[in-house]
Amino acid sequence: MTELTAADFPTYFQDVHGHEPFPWQTRLTEQLLATGIWPKVIDLPTGSGKTAVLDTAIFSLAYQPESFPRRVVFVIDRRIIVDQVYERASLIQAKIADAETPVLRQVRDQISYITGSDASTQDNRSLLGVVALRGGIPIDSEWSQRPDLPWVVVSTVDQFGSRLLFRGYGVSPKMRPVHAGLAGNDCLVILDEVHLSRPFAETLAAVETDHFGEALPQRKFHIVEMSATPSNSQAIPFRLEPSDFDLSPTLRQRVKARKIAFLKEVGAAKQTADEAIPKAIETMLKKNELPVEAKSVGIIVNRVRTAREIHKSLVESGATSHLITGRMRPLDREKVIEEIQHLVDPNRNGNDDIGSTAFVVATQAIEVGADFSFDALITECAPVDSLKQRFGRLDRRGTFESRTSSPAKAFILGVKSDLNSKIPDPIYGQTARATWAELQERLGERTFLEIGTQSDDLKDFPDEAKAPMQEAPLLLPTYLNAWAQTNPEPIIQPEITYFLHGKDSNDNSDVTLIWRWDRSKETLRIVPPRPAEYLQVPINAAKKWLESDVSDEFPVSDTEPFGVVDEKAKKTKALKAHPEKRPKPNWVRWEGIEDGPVQLESVREIRPGNILLVTPNSGGISYGNWNPESSEPVDDLGDLAQIAYKRQVTLRLDDQIYPSAPKPPSEESEVPAEELIREWLVEQREAKSPIYESASKLLENGYKTRLSSQERNYFILQGSYDKSSQNTIAVDYSTFDGSDETFSCTGSGTTLRDHMNGLGGLVATFAKRLYLSPELQQDMRLAGQLHDLGKVDLRFQRQLVGDDPILLAALEEPLAKSLPNAPKIWRYPKGMRHEMASVALINSNPSVLESAHDPDLVLHLIATHHGLARPIPKIIEDPDPQELRYSHNGHDMKTMSDLENTPIAVEAADRFWRLAKKYGHHGLAWLEAIFRLADHRQSAREVG
Repeated sequence: MTELTAADFPTYFQDVHGHEPFPWQTRLTEQLLATGIWPKVIDLPTGSGKTAVLDTAIFSLAYQPESFPRRVVFVIDRRIIVDQVYERASLIQAKIADAETPVLRQVRDQISYITGSDASTQDNRSLLGVVALRGGIPIDSEWSQRPDLPWVVVSTVDQFGSRLLFRGYGVSPKMRPVHAGLAGNDCLVILDEVHLSRPFAETLAAVETDHFGEALPQRKFHIVEMSATPSNSQAIPFRLEPSDFDLSPTLRQRVKARKIAFLKEVGAAKQTADEAIPKAIETMLKKNELPVEAKSVGIIVNRVRTAREIHKSLVESGATSHLITGRMRPLDREKVIEEIQHLVDPNRNGNDDIGSTAFVVATQAIEVGADFSFDALITECAPVDSLKQRFGRLDRRGTFESRTSSPAKAFILGVKSDLNSKIPDPIYGQTARATWAELQERLGERTFLEIGTQSDDLKDFPDEAKAPMQEAPLLLPTYLNAWAQTNPEPIIQPEITYFLHGKDSNDNSDVTLIWRWDRSKETLRIVPPRPAEYLQVPINAAKKWLESDVSDEFPVSDTEPFGVVDEKAKKTKALKAHPEKRPKPNWVRWEGIEDGPVQLESVREIRPGNILLVTPNSGGISYGNWNPESSEPVDDLGDLAQIAYKRQVTLRLDDQIYPSAPKPPSEESEVPAEELIREWLVEQREAKSPIYESASKLLENGYKTRLSSQERNYFILQGSYDKSSQNTIAVDYSTFDGSDETFSCTGSGTTLRDHMNGLGGLVATFAKRLYLSPELQQDMRLAGQLHDLGKVDLRFQRQLVGDDPILLAALEEPLAKSLPNAPKIWRYPKGMRHEMASVALINSNPSVLESAHDPDLVLHLIATHHGLARPIPKIIEDPDPQELRYSHNGHDMKTMSDLENTPIAVEAADRFWRLAKKYGHHGLAWLEAIFRLADHRQSAREVG
């Protein structure tokens, strides 16, 4: 294999993007490859192509995989709309997969080598994963399937931070250690615009410094802050140099493009922003205040409600308007993005394809991470650092000035009632008012301010004009000790919100809302909730809506953290009330595949990160965006969300979702049900209906037909996305939550010995690919060869054969997985754990572990391989004790299944704490993740 060199980077970049890298991009890569150390701080202006650090990260991994992390996480403290990081990563993924040039083939082959893949036979897009941990179209659990694969993850603070702190939002307690392990090691964390998320930057630094054990085989946890105001004031930033402009006219045009801003005070003394700003924009349009050349106009405001009202006003006036905020379901957002792409494309060179002036109304969601560019900009006043981000969406490439010989224009609107109020704003406190006062003073007798990235008018603002800064509490070892106890959790533990958003935050992290008609456990197992249909809102806003409280709308923005003031201020600053009281939405909490939906007694039981299922007739969405005042029915996107994942295809033929769908025929019906269904699918395909792709895939690849478990029966169709993955449905990783039911009932009929030996070999291979020591490779292999010993219990074997005594008697070897088509009949005592029976069998003969270098680790991996026993397993009384026997490599083991009066639980807890000290909580979780994900992969292999 030809070795990559630093000199190959410019060619690699050209091959991927079709143009040369900026000089700084090559300089950063050469510096990184020479030193092996990422700069702690990267300070680059808007428009300079800073997301190219992603190219550097991927190239460096291919260049020297033993030194650089496999997971690259971009953390952006905004609800991401069109995230250029995600788009860039997807482009790199595709180019490496196609490998049409010599250098790209070198990169592909090197990644194939380190992941043990055969680039000539597999789908090469799987060599590099790309995912958004914010409810983006790709399923957010897929990044946690293989510990050895490179991944680019784009995430909010809440999603990545909660995973890092062992409390992953939307992650089952059993899977939290896996996510924590992957987040906490072999990971490069790039924290974009760190001034927006300083508390989390402090928490990250504490994790990096203090919470890894000395025995951890490798610590590849690196943090890069991208900001002009980093939390690490001692670090030497990587910045542009004068030669960068000399060598690149394109960069010079982008960074030095001239932009100007006008200040406008709007509204009457008591008008709120959602009343004043729409009227002010209407007046501006009537007076033709916008430049005639400006065909693409961005409007950025501070609250979702204000954005809704502006959009409504523009539509009613006959203008072309699009509304986009961070409070949308990804599938709804994708539709809007497709509509506005030609308007916001920063590389657009003219207006011929636009026609009349078009408006894009948005919130803070597009301040960071959105590669939008407008010809003109209208913005509500905000802290100066937020304004700088918004101005970065104005003439982003400098093409408007180049085309018109005039600077691009922005209009900053100050709402009079907000500017004169003594009550802190629930979004920005007093900082927007301080910014307005400073802008007025700097304007003086002039008509406008210079707002380009190189101008002085926005420099050196006082601290009171900057976005509210919070500090994280000190991350004490006792706090991490509490969070690392994932199952069972301690009764008393710190709230992680303060470590993500600051000790003075209002504990208002997000919850997820999903609109579904059928919320039965069985249907949700077949058609599970998917991030493509998620809508995240602050927990307090959700609670208010679910209680049908319309006294005022809880003010929702797209900033994190939300809120900087106390409850009194929020109540005083009430928004216009809805005129009528609506019925309360019907809702339940989703507890995962194993537990299904759970009805709570009140909204007081809702916690940050919860997933809530509501009926579509509850309303809550208008124009595709969060609107608690709306009572219009909401589309159930459950089926479209399945096909967006490109794993399985479903259609629930519920007339509430598809009114024309065939119903289960009565007994006297002459037309077979399958014939009716097929005819309907053909109709949907030929009519190019919204479910055209789903209908086509089902017709092409085949499907299973089920009846729903509701009283009002309907058909459910389920099939694979493509013919090459016919078994995918049985091993859908997005539904893996660690339960025995998921892992044991695969219908593969795999013997216990084959499964354990298979896992032993696979996990040792993973460990080798990850450059673990030969000793750890051997210990992981041994743990795999022993992990499922407890399944020799006759009662467990009975359920794997569907409780058929003839099939049970015919077994030559104990099973690890159920026989094909075996019915699900449970005979193993509820609450008993085969993992602890495995540990008991091993303890019965100490010679079994004589080859182990760290016997504690071997036993711990076995005890926790389904996400329990962290730190203490629950041991129940066995109503019918059985003798368990097994032989491994000539070592006979024998124990009784009744473990209630043995010290096995205490020993497991002691072992957990010893290992946590030895490897560190994140190091231990990383080793567990390697082991458990290998187990998942082995189960999938056995299905075929």
